[in-house]
Amino acid sequence: MNIESKTRIFCNAWQSISIIYEDYARKSGISYNSLYILNAILYTENCTQKQICDKTLLPKQTVNNVITSFFKNGYIELREFPENRRIKTIHLTEKGMQYANNLIPHIHQADCKAMEALSEEQQDTLLKLMDIYVSTFRKEMLGE
Repeated sequence: MNIESKTRIFCNAWQSISIIYEDYARKSGISYNSLYILNAILYTENCTQKQICDKTLLPKQTVNNVITSFFKNGYIELREFPENRRIKTIHLTEKGMQYANNLIPHIHQADCKAMEALSEEQQDTLLKLMDIYVSTFRKEMLGE
């Protein structure tokens, strides 16, 4: 099998994972970007919109739209950052925490089950190979 075929198979598998996330989000009544951002907020202490943009690689406007929607729905509150009052940190409200806890743990359980289907050696190999692949892909795409 040539490198183009292997690359296509890998990219199809990667895309399948993205489609699974998108389907889960849609069935849960939330957009994929909103789910992605909710996960980032849940697991980032004193989260800012800039951190979300950096972590998710989503555009500022997309992140801002989702944050505004979460704020209007009472899922988050914004607090001024003590060192710079222009920066606001994002915190889940009790309602937001309940919302996140109804969605996010299922994803992590599925991730763990998928990883547990591999032997420990396969897990370690997968992680090492993904790290090499992502690092090389980033260099090629971004010229880093």
